[in-house]
This record gives sequence, C-alpha cells and structure tokens, in this order.
Amino acid sequence: MEQVLNTISAEELFGATSKLVEQVDDKVVSGVALLGSWYQVATGVVALLFIFILVRYSGPIRLLLSSLVGGGSRSDLHIFSAEIRNIEIFTSLTGVSLLSLLVMRFMVMDRVAAVLDNVSDMSAWMVGGLTFAGLFAVIFAERGMLYLVGWVSGQAKACSNIWHIKIIHFSTTIILLTPLIILAVLTEDNIAQFALYGAAAVGIIALILFIKDSFLLFRSQRFSIFHWILYLCALEIFPLSLLLAPIVR
Repeated sequence: MEQVLNTISAEELFGATSKLVEQVDDKVVSGVALLGSWYQVATGVVALLFIFILVRYSGPIRLLLSSLVGGGSRSDLHIFSAEIRNIEIFTSLTGVSLLSLLVMRFMVMDRVAAVLDNVSDMSAWMVGGLTFAGLFAVIFAERGMLYLVGWVSGQAKACSNIWHIKIIHFSTTIILLTPLIILAVLTEDNIAQFALYGAAAVGIIALILFIKDSFLLFRSQRFSIFHWILYLCALEIFPLSLLLAPIVR
C-alpha cells in the first residue's frame, strides 16, 4: 500500500490545483542570532580587551575620568604619559570595533531590517567591515590634517594640544560606553533599545564636554572664535559627513 501511495502524485490524489507544502521549522531566527556565532566571538574578544584595559591601567583611567567631568586636574596626566598613550591605542581599537559591531547589531533589529531589505543587498558583516575601515580612516585623516595645519601655520604645539584633548575625550567616552554597547550588541531588541538610549545620552554629554574643552583651549591660545568654528567644521563635522553620506544614500 505504501509503495502505491509513493507513486501517486499530489494532483492525482487531491486534485489538479493541489500541491505539496514543505514542512517549515517553527523556530525563526531573528535579531542578534542572524549574525551567527562569530559575531559573539568578536564581541567577547573586544570585551576581554576592555577588561584588560581596566585592570592594567586602572590608575590613569581614574585620572582620565575625573578630568573628563572636571573633577581633576589634567596636568596630572603627564605623570602617566606612556600609559595614556597605550590607553589611547587600546581604546581606539576597542571603540572602533565596538561601533562596527553596534552598526551590525542595528542592521538586524526587526524594524530596521524590514526597511533595509528593500534598500540594500549588503550584508551586516560587509557594512561592519566598511564601518571599521571608515572610522580608522577618519581618525588617521584628522591626525594628518592637524599635523599638516600645525606645520604650515607654525602652531604645531597648539595642534598637538587639540589632538591630545580630542583623543582623551574619545578614550574616556569609549570607556564609559563600552558596557552599554556590549549590552546592546548581545541582547534582544527591547533591551538593546534601552542600552542604545543610555549610550546616546552618554555620547551627547561627552560631545558637549569636548566642545567646551576645545573652545577653552582655543581661547587660552588666543585664537578667535572664527578659528574654533572653522576647526569644528573642517576637522570634526566634514570627515564624519564623508563617512555618513554613503550610509544615508
């Protein structure tokens, strides 16, 4: 009997308009699970690097955080100049990696993924790789432009101070943001959204503090407010606009 049923087609058994439907697994993969296990491995590596930074450079990090909020003197940082340089390198690598992972996580959020499916065929990993390369390109471009401006204008020390303040703010901001970003990239959409709100709040506060410190630096060097605005437009806004323009398109 079983052999007879195997030789009968669906059309013969149920009618000409019928067809067999393949069994579909009820378990639907969505959210962070779409990125696969390598995404979690990459996040774990970045988290271990962050823990290493906290343990290895706990003293200088406390000074960095106190200087960010104005509770400590930035002049004390010269005592840990070598450690500060290492922190800048490690936090830059950690920050760029985390921001790239965050972009990938953002792409697979249910609401965002539904829109992106109709806009682009690029995978989350491809966008993450482009974000990683683009952010490092912006960092090196800004450093090169500051060096060039300092060499041409004879204000190498002032340009070096600008970069120093910028990288200090970037490092301390990444230290504060890392726990929130790791929470956002590894949790489900509802928890990730709250983590993103917290990260956005911290980022906005850090940006305001950086703008204040850069203005005070320009004023202490007796530059006009026009030079300060020109610096913000040329070295802060313009490179980021170049990075964001392809994403917006």
